[in-house]
Amino acid sequence: MNNRDTLITLMLENDLERREIAELLSIQRDTVDRWLISPESSRHLEIPDMAVELLDLKLAARKGA
Repeated sequence: MNNRDTLITLMLENDLERREIAELLSIQRDTVDRWLISPESSRHLEIPDMAVELLDLKLAARKGA
């Protein structure tokens, strides 16, 4: 599974909106949008491994709280 698919899975499993992901990662909402658009689009950005890892850690911490 690539990082884009992982992000989509995390969004679905945790009922997350793009805005929430941006807030959790302290990034712009537009960045999340560009991660999620089709890889064939000229606006697409690859999702860094660290972003997926950080989001996963923050979601796990939130569940444990």
